[in-house]
Amino acid sequence: MVERIAQIVVLAEDAEQANLARHYLIRCGHHQRNIVVRLAPQGQGSGEQYVRERYPLEVAYYRNRSTSRKAALMVGPDCDTGTVEEHERELDRALVASSEAKREAAEEIALLLPKRNIETRVLCLSGGAVDEVTNYKGTRNNGALIKPAAVTLYEWSRTGSTVPASCVPSLRKGLIEVRRIG
Repeated sequence: MVERIAQIVVLAEDAEQANLARHYLIRCGHHQRNIVVRLAPQGQGSGEQYVRERYPLEVAYYRNRSTSRKAALMVGPDCDTGTVEEHERELDRALVASSEAKREAAEEIALLLPKRNIETRVLCLSGGAVDEVTNYKGTRNNGALIKPAAVTLYEWSRTGSTVPASCVPSLRKGLIEVRRIG
């Protein structure tokens, strides 16, 4: 049985990213009532910018909560055409600019940074041949693929699991990140 986490906040750019994280966490044994989703408001600018600007607030909230009870934070902006490393640095800079310390290795803060977008990750987890250059957004209805993709994410993230060679690099890095929580 997974250690009980009183609250897990999922800070996501869009509903697909949030749903993948939520289904993954439920598959890990967390109760859905302990999962709080914070989505970028639609039609009000860049979802990536919303996540980046909200990240320091959520980190501060996580750190405050985790002093008295078990808490976690999952963060999911798309990398689009940038690199995962660039987005990690941008999130670090956002913390420093708001007088928050950078994320520490022991903190249960997972950065899920899909390259190019969440559709790439969902299709990869669903067995599709994908790359991180092609924009798969809008190419098919990924909603039905989210739940089975979350099961695959869970299976691939377990210690000792065999991840296929077709797994894209940003997802390989994401598998390590989800272990901070799952």
